[in-house]
Amino acid sequence: MARQDQMEMDETVYDLVICGGGLAGLTLARQIKVQQPRWSVAILDPVERPLPEAGHKVGESSVELGAHYLAEKLQLTDYFEQHQLLKLGLRYFFGDSQGPINERPEMGLSAFPSVNSYQIDRGKLENDLRQFNVESGIVLFEGLKVQQVKLSEDELPHEVHITDRSGQSGRTVKARWVVDASGRRRLLQKQLGLGKEKAQASQHSASWFRVEGRIDIDDLVPSENKEWHERVPNKIRYFSTTHLMGNGYWVWLIPLSSNYTSIGIVASEALHPFSTFNTYERSMTWLETNEPRLAAHLKGRDPLDFKVMRDYSYSAKQVFSPRRWACVGDAAAFVDPFYSPGNNMIGYANSMVIEMMRLDFAGELTTELVDEYNRFFLGLNDALTTNIQIAYPFYGQATVMASKLIWDSTNTWAFSCPQMFYDTYLDIPVAQQVRQITARSFSLIQAMQRLWVEWAALSPGRLTYVFLDYLKLEFLSDLRLRNLQSNKSLDQVMADLAENMQIVEEMAQAFFLLAVEDVLPEHWEKFKTIPWLNAWRVGLKPERWESDGLFCPATTPAASRGIYQELRRCFVVQEHTQARGHASS
Repeated sequence: MARQDQMEMDETVYDLVICGGGLAGLTLARQIKVQQPRWSVAILDPVERPLPEAGHKVGESSVELGAHYLAEKLQLTDYFEQHQLLKLGLRYFFGDSQGPINERPEMGLSAFPSVNSYQIDRGKLENDLRQFNVESGIVLFEGLKVQQVKLSEDELPHEVHITDRSGQSGRTVKARWVVDASGRRRLLQKQLGLGKEKAQASQHSASWFRVEGRIDIDDLVPSENKEWHERVPNKIRYFSTTHLMGNGYWVWLIPLSSNYTSIGIVASEALHPFSTFNTYERSMTWLETNEPRLAAHLKGRDPLDFKVMRDYSYSAKQVFSPRRWACVGDAAAFVDPFYSPGNNMIGYANSMVIEMMRLDFAGELTTELVDEYNRFFLGLNDALTTNIQIAYPFYGQATVMASKLIWDSTNTWAFSCPQMFYDTYLDIPVAQQVRQITARSFSLIQAMQRLWVEWAALSPGRLTYVFLDYLKLEFLSDLRLRNLQSNKSLDQVMADLAENMQIVEEMAQAFFLLAVEDVLPEHWEKFKTIPWLNAWRVGLKPERWESDGLFCPATTPAASRGIYQELRRCFVVQEHTQARGHASS
């Protein structure tokens, strides 16, 4: 039922009460009705429909993993294709932010890929999800605020104490399971003291607003620059999540189906203090300083809204409990948004909640499984945020960042997407089998993180590019297509993971060779006769190569897939380069 006399609730004990009717709570309810239609579910949310379209919430961009969750697992493919926008991948502009857009190195797709992702108008989606859920039998209580969750110490139901928005007419809703989807309010974490402290130095903040109409990066480049326009024909750049990149920041442009464009500033406070963009007027001044071409294009347009989020990323000590409670969405943790991972994390958490509930109802839920789910989810959140935020100081460096972006995309498609497509993380024995195959990827990612930081600090900008369509790389396109499928046996999935490990190991060596050519060209010749290196020992200090074991491979040399040659063809040597060590200043 969509609306009831909100304060006249019966004594029903629901299987699940969800505290919060945002994207995480709504998708959890939808997923339950797809997978477990007999469970009783109630959603409590203080906001009543209609939710405002366009200016409702941030988090409009999805990637393949999250899109698979939203479209396939929630059985909403037709809905997304008809009512939201297809996305043309992630697009990046590096280099001189003061100069013309068409002179900045560009990385992005020139055609829509074969596996979809979407640009999402959150207001429209959440309005529609509320209606879908009501039609499927979910009980939706709107205009009610959760004041406290009284967790049961035994097998008795949990009690959720609520009031109307004025704080009056208190009532209680009972349920066997309670899920906190209250967003950054984080009801349960604050009630239970589960927040996790982090270093002040890692603060990153954002401001954003929506403007009516199409803010198209193509419109910032004169039409007479035909070569630039024709490399991504038919003005379809607009459908990308576009990132304007500079050291310490990125600016997003995201199109919405409601004929608005979302624009946001995200920055490291160490390099761009929040006080310089924490109001609309200051954001426009900040854009005039850092991205003047966009600022000029926005002049005279009134924003639909303006919002900020200071120190946005956070983690927790625990998000799932065998005591039959859980936290999902922003009520659980908040990963850095650079790679649009929010829907991914919602999909993981919601799926684990449903599996824990299923096992609980069967009398089979164990503390060991819940502990494993906590480790998986929080470990992923923290690792993603660290991997993204180490790079903010060199976000403006075209070649280092293009290399890192290709590397990160490959690892996502190779290892993260199969987890969601085949639910390998939900079953402990299967998850252990996956870890046996992929365990060395974690230390390899850490080795590459050290390489990116070192490369950025030393790069003279010798290697560069004009336009890099990353899916024109044959090895990457093949890997993406092979891994973004959901019709394989478990044995095939495991075989794919083993092959993926070989590919990322060769990739790591290839990027190391690019770094050597960029930073240490005088040393590059010696690697022509060395077919296989220790990818876990890469670095840009030649005096340490021998002692670090760079020339002692950790694995049996594999037949080359020509990854280095493919990557090298993307770059050209720039004759006039900066002095080494000053590229990131």
